[in-house]
Order: sequence, then structure tokens, then C-alpha cells
Amino acid sequence: MWIHVKETGFEKCQEGLQKIFGDPVSEGEEPYVEANGGAVMWADFIDGEYDIRLSNGSEREYCEISISLKSGDENKDQEEESTAMIDNIEVFTQNSIRIRDRKGTIYIDPFQMNETPNDADYLFITHEHYDHYSPDDIKKVVGDNTVLVIPESMQDKISDISGQMRRIVTVKPGMFYEVDGLEFDTVAAYNSLKNYHPKSAEWVGYILRLDDKRIYIAGDTDATKEAKAVKCDIALVPIGGTFTMNAKQAAGLINDIRPEFAIPTHYGSVVGSPEDAEIFKENVKDPVKVEIKIDL
Repeated sequence: MWIHVKETGFEKCQEGLQKIFGDPVSEGEEPYVEANGGAVMWADFIDGEYDIRLSNGSEREYCEISISLKSGDENKDQEEESTAMIDNIEVFTQNSIRIRDRKGTIYIDPFQMNETPNDADYLFITHEHYDHYSPDDIKKVVGDNTVLVIPESMQDKISDISGQMRRIVTVKPGMFYEVDGLEFDTVAAYNSLKNYHPKSAEWVGYILRLDDKRIYIAGDTDATKEAKAVKCDIALVPIGGTFTMNAKQAAGLINDIRPEFAIPTHYGSVVGSPEDAEIFKENVKDPVKVEIKIDL
């Protein structure tokens, strides 16, 4: 669950939470997300069964309080809800994902699609590489009322598909958006020591907010400070190595952010092998559950 607090400010929110929960167990004075030159501050609190995170960004008009329940009967209910959501998530090839939800049918980075459903209500693209931005595959999923969400840095590269969209939304890393009732955050996606995905390109991963669950689609990234700061219930992370994290590094990220479920992506086609999924699963620690969705 998350709460948006407007017109209060980070310091006053933190003061109020400290009166209730005591001093934060950790807090950030350095930015872990940069958006339009802005920085984000955060403070983590613990209250028995609950993890509480307060965060705010200089480019946002609100503070966000996220509350995660880690144990008890209500946690069992939350786990059952996440399990139901897991059943609605499909992973095809690479980072090609489809999520069916009450808000509509959502695609992320369609690639090598074997069918032509033309049923997308929302279409999210993480970055411009051919296995993530594929105009031929986009044509297979785009519907009559599709909303396209792309990084702002890609807006001059989509002329071949822009006419097929009802609406196009451009995004930058580290921001919160609401589009036709669908809420989501963007997370910077880049390589720390490689040049395949430079931070300066401002490519992104997404945290979709669906049915009170936060679903993190990491895109092509390493285990960056931004990725390690993500709070989510379900995480889809690349494990193939070479262009992204490898299986063990991705498992390390999952062990840091502790979602309820983790789904490996970006292996078995361009890079990586089926064995990577097993290595990932073996290295993810309880209580996180690993779901392997790519059928190889």
C-alpha cells in the first residue's frame, strides 16, 4: 500500500513518522534517483510486521509513504493476491511481457511475437534496442485505443509507429505518472561498468501499480543504486549477462529488494541460457518465490 502526502514536505513527514515509529533504520542523504536534475530523499522505518518507507523527489509535488506487511494472516492474503496477479503475467522472449488486468491489457517490449492479438490498451517501451523496440512486433499488438509510453529520449525514433497510437506519453527516469487511470513510476535503467546502456540515455524500467500491487519491470539494467531502492511486490529482472546483470547478480538484487515474487527475463534468446534461470532460482533467498515464465 502507498499513500501520497501533498503540501507537507519531506522533513515534516519524517518528523511525524519518527514520533510514531522512532528513528529511521536507514535514510538517504545522497540521491538514489536523478530526474531532470532532481534528487530523491528517503527514510525507512520498521514497526513490528510492517516496513515503512518515506520518499520524496525534488521534481515531485508530494511525499510517498509505502507500507509493506511482512508476516501474519493479512500477509497471507497479500501473498494470495500476488499469486493471482502472477497468473496474469506472461513472459515471451527477452523482456517481452503481457499483463492482463482490470485496467486493460498491457505489453512491455513486445518482441518475436508468434501471434497478432492487436489488443494492447497500454504499450510500454523501456529503450530503443531492437529486441525491446521492434516496430514489426508493435504492429502485432497495437489496438484501436493503444496508449504508448516511451522514454523521452526516444520520441524522435518512433515515426514509423506513432500514427497507430491513440496517445503517446514520454517519460524520464525517477518520476511518477498517471495515464488514463493507470499509475506507474519510472526507474533509471543503465549499466554501471559497460556502455551498452548508458545512464545519459535516460532509458527506464517501470513500476506498474495494479490491484494494490507494485510490479517492477526492470528493463536492461545492472544492480544499480536506483534498482536497489525499488519497493515492489513482483519483480521482473534481466539475468542473461553480457548486456545486463547475470543470474547471480540479479539474484543479489532480488535479495536486496525482497519482493514477494521474482520472475527472470532477458535470457534464452539473444543472450543467456535456460540454465541461467535455474542459477537465478538457486541463489534467490527465502521467502522470495521465483516463477519461471519463459518457455524454452
